[in-house]
Amino acid sequence: MKILTVAFGLIIVWSASSDGTEMFMQAEDMLGNVSKIIPRSHASGHKSVHLFTGDSLETELCFKSGTNFAMNELRYSNDGPSDRIRITLDKLVLEEFETIMVTDGGKGWNRFKTYYGRNSPVAEGRHILKVIVLESDKYGVEIDFIKFSVNNSQTLDSLSCKSFCFDNITFPFYKTAVSSSSIARAVQRTVQTKCAEEDNINIPVFHDNTSALNFLVTASLHKYHSSKNSRGPDWTNCKMTDAFWRYKDIVLSHSHIRETETSSFHITQVTPGFFGTSHVWVIEVDFELEGPSTGLTDSEIGANIHLHNIQYDGILALQFQYYNRYNVWSDKQDKIIKNAKRNVMFRTPDFSFREGKGNKIRIEVYADSNTPNITIGHLHMYKRTLKPDKSTTLYTDGVTIIEGVNIDMWWRTNETMSVTIKGDKQFHEVDYIRIYRRVPWTESDFSQIFVLYQDANVRLLPTTPQGFDYIPFGSSVIIGQTNPLSNRPCAPISHLDIDPNLLEITVFFIDRNVVTLKIQTTESETQLHVSYTHVTRDVNLHPFFTLRSMYVADDNNDVDHISADDGIPMKINEQWNELRGNFFAFYRQCISKHNTQSPDISIRMISSS
Repeated sequence: MKILTVAFGLIIVWSASSDGTEMFMQAEDMLGNVSKIIPRSHASGHKSVHLFTGDSLETELCFKSGTNFAMNELRYSNDGPSDRIRITLDKLVLEEFETIMVTDGGKGWNRFKTYYGRNSPVAEGRHILKVIVLESDKYGVEIDFIKFSVNNSQTLDSLSCKSFCFDNITFPFYKTAVSSSSIARAVQRTVQTKCAEEDNINIPVFHDNTSALNFLVTASLHKYHSSKNSRGPDWTNCKMTDAFWRYKDIVLSHSHIRETETSSFHITQVTPGFFGTSHVWVIEVDFELEGPSTGLTDSEIGANIHLHNIQYDGILALQFQYYNRYNVWSDKQDKIIKNAKRNVMFRTPDFSFREGKGNKIRIEVYADSNTPNITIGHLHMYKRTLKPDKSTTLYTDGVTIIEGVNIDMWWRTNETMSVTIKGDKQFHEVDYIRIYRRVPWTESDFSQIFVLYQDANVRLLPTTPQGFDYIPFGSSVIIGQTNPLSNRPCAPISHLDIDPNLLEITVFFIDRNVVTLKIQTTESETQLHVSYTHVTRDVNLHPFFTLRSMYVADDNNDVDHISADDGIPMKINEQWNELRGNFFAFYRQCISKHNTQSPDISIRMISSS
């Protein structure tokens, strides 16, 4: 897999495999004492760097462990006597060689030659890689690029010193307080992603003893030191779903078919029969939609179908209809346009379509001319605009605020939970609740510490630290028995009983499980004491706890390490299969640009006696 990126002004092509990592650097993008950048048509980037005696190129590299450094290739050109070049890593001389003499009246500058180096062991840490011209003739030498590899699987960000990691950040050895014969096991179900808004870290935790499902979940301020509070979304490398399908440059002059991976587009011409029109075309699109089985609402939400930049000299009548999830064509929607570049939009209501295949829309186009010339710039369908979340205050006493929130299109369609506040009333059709506590060093500020969704996804925060307006959530946990093989694990909730004075919640699940949650918060952490009081599903098949999070790279994640009772850190995305213990910590050793201030999460089993 190859990625083109820019790091510290350096353009790098990076290739990772099980054998290690290769980096390719254009000379013109390296730092150093550079004489001149020259345009060259045969250079890899159509540029090379002209160097003379004493000139150099350099870049900074970081190795997380000792590695074997292989100088795969240095590409150069010369027109004149030989030049002597040295390649160093700090004070270590990796290579020293002489360029090949060329005498071709200046034409040799555009004929590049390659020097192949050898392997050298190097220690972990920060290093400066340099290409130095020890001695050149009066004409100098030109460098095109340098290519090397290391025998570890570091990410591009860590190799280019873009991430800052602390090896001394650990959760120490934990001496279990429960029977060593009955321990939990965390299972690796992680996948790879390049999108920071996708939860690719999925770690279900199992236990074979139903009487031991009593544990403490702690969200604590992260252990690394950073005052940065990056908390906005990052959609880089994400699959944007603004349009379910899109077709462009449509000409209504003949029948034809176009296809994509999930849709097909058809135009057919039919016999006129509408108010004496001369020509009739039928546009049909068949398409697939993802839905609740993959944790999405694409098949459930209403859609807008846009025809952009319709060009026609005359009057056009358009009739739109869709084939619904009950295998019935909808009533027709009509639009009439005249003599202009026009945009037209049709709408479908929520729950019009179905998950998977079998969805269709049809647009009949009627023209009043004998020789029509009709073009459509774009035809695409995208989901309607979501309304903002609607919140209702369920409880407030000046110290604690509890809100119930309704989401416009909750992914568990047609599922909500009811909420009863002890000593007060019951609320219905709630998608999630959130709890705020007053910040102790202020008179009026509140800090959000807890969120519980109807699918049993829980988000925890410690009290907002001094100097911050708020800090973001990061990793989340699912309290409840889930299907560990699901794309989006969940444990749907039917009802909550909340005692706001004790900050205690009794959770009644649709599968008839019952769990009690008790919340305690301090300046540095929020703890959630969880006790399963009724278990209905096989504990060997259905985890009692699941961590959900995100890891793209060392400097772009919500969690990068896991450890168990022994405190030995493991990379969260590595291919470990299972960890056993009664304590698990999910934390970061590297400063992340994503949700920088989000907390570390840990789970500790508690003796039921």
